[in-house]
Amino acid sequence: MEEIIEQFEKNGFIVGRLIASSKSSYRNFYPGHTIYFNANIFTLEDGKVWYGDVDLTIDLESLQKIANQIKKDLYVLTEMDGRFENTQLNEEQIKEKAKLKIIHNND
Repeated sequence: MEEIIEQFEKNGFIVGRLIASSKSSYRNFYPGHTIYFNANIFTLEDGKVWYGDVDLTIDLESLQKIANQIKKDLYVLTEMDGRFENTQLNEEQIKEKAKLKIIHNND
């Protein structure tokens, strides 16, 4: 798991990352963006591997790079779907709750 976190950090995704001090201001500044504040990222093999703010409009390319580097698909879940009583999810629950699946390339 440490290797996965290391790849996130190398790509600018520090655990607990904040992209704005005001969620509403950020949404107003980027009205067309797909944003998940306090998102949770899972892999089927490892469960929850990262959490923090994600602007998929800006971050998708970097998340794809991470998926390719760790050679695992990434599943982006909302705050409530991957927190508190939802930190330990089975594969079907992860797939069901995911807002986005980022498939790694086998390159």
